Amino acid sequence: MVLEAFVSGNLDNVKNFLKPSVLKSFQDVINERYNEEETLIIDLRSIEKNEILSSQVTKKNIRISVDFESLKIKALKDKNGQLIDGNLNEEILVRDNWVFEKKIGDTNPNWTLVETKSY
Repeated sequence: MVLEAFVSGNLDNVKNFLKPSVLKSFQDVINERYNEEETLIIDLRSIEKNEILSSQVTKKNIRISVDFESLKIKALKDKNGQLIDGNLNEEILVRDNWVFEKKIGDTNPNWTLVETKSY
């Protein structure tokens, strides 16, 4: 859901699941793509691994760090539809770490994405 929203450039349906700083960071990248008239293509083929690396409980929150390994097609096209990065025919292994947080006692079942990084 978050990945699809990021690729499409419309974060409206996921903004309530994102920490404001993550939302701003995603929106900045989307705005840069829009200004350059670039099109991002990400085709998630499979999730090879998802592993909780750590969890932390404070008086107010629960935080978990999750590593994902996925096979994706990733590419970027310019305003003329020319490929400027990536490969539309080759799956790549992508490693990401996403950190989620939830307030203890909150009846809302949703977690908030508070940090992302790729490596």
